[in-house]
Amino acid sequence: MKKLILTAVCAGFSLALFAQDAEKKVQLGMAYQFGLNFNKPGTKVIDRDGAGVQNMIGMNMNYSFTQNIGFFTGLEFDFESFRYNVKSTDKVYYRFVDSEIYQKEEGTDGKTLFNLQNRKQKAIYATIPTMLLFRTNMIGSFRYYGKFGARTSFLLSSNTNDRGFTFSNNTPAGTAVAATNDNMKTKGDMFFMRSSIGLAAGAEWNFTGNTSVFAEVGFYYGFTPVHNGEAIGGDDKERNMTLFQNTRDGVPLSADDYLALSAKQKQIVFKVGILF
Repeated sequence: MKKLILTAVCAGFSLALFAQDAEKKVQLGMAYQFGLNFNKPGTKVIDRDGAGVQNMIGMNMNYSFTQNIGFFTGLEFDFESFRYNVKSTDKVYYRFVDSEIYQKEEGTDGKTLFNLQNRKQKAIYATIPTMLLFRTNMIGSFRYYGKFGARTSFLLSSNTNDRGFTFSNNTPAGTAVAATNDNMKTKGDMFFMRSSIGLAAGAEWNFTGNTSVFAEVGFYYGFTPVHNGEAIGGDDKERNMTLFQNTRDGVPLSADDYLALSAKQKQIVFKVGILF
């Protein structure tokens, strides 16, 4: 992953040196973005625990159709984290071995039962923004702009840090022992693609030659789920799920009842960068 990001950064600087013309038809550069994520879990059993955090680095490109209208794209890497809490009135479990959380279809034999209390989810995405760019004429050394369009992200990796309990006899009737499960892998939990639509507004300062710096604020609304949730299809929607309940309102269930998050996401982001 580090080699992939380093390659993208080097390619961005190389292109920036050779892809410019006198009228700045093309601007290339690097950017950093800090964001706040607001996930809606999509289940009554689990709540969002505050705002999540996004840190992004990437290469951006502005292509001008006219002096005031252009197209914005690039390649960005999003490093994200967000937290969930299980409501105090409910109990949610999963089964695991070592650092792998198992799905319903993989059975229960030889697996440790874990009572989940709270979770920190971490994910890395490769993102391609595709947005229309609207800019003012230069006002001195400054110009102002707005962007509208989509960010489409592809999941590269994910894991969870979980807090909860294991049990002395590996059943809920056993003695609960406080436990921490860090860097856990969950197959099929995160949706492989995330799309959001949004807008941003900012200012660009041309401080020397063909070099400019910019700063912007944006809002994005996710219209695909972060997690698989109800996106899982087929005859048995539960086959890839990992979380389940065996009681509801204190009443034992006849069988494990599996659930999954969907988590539509809203983001507020702050971005700075340099263009050549």
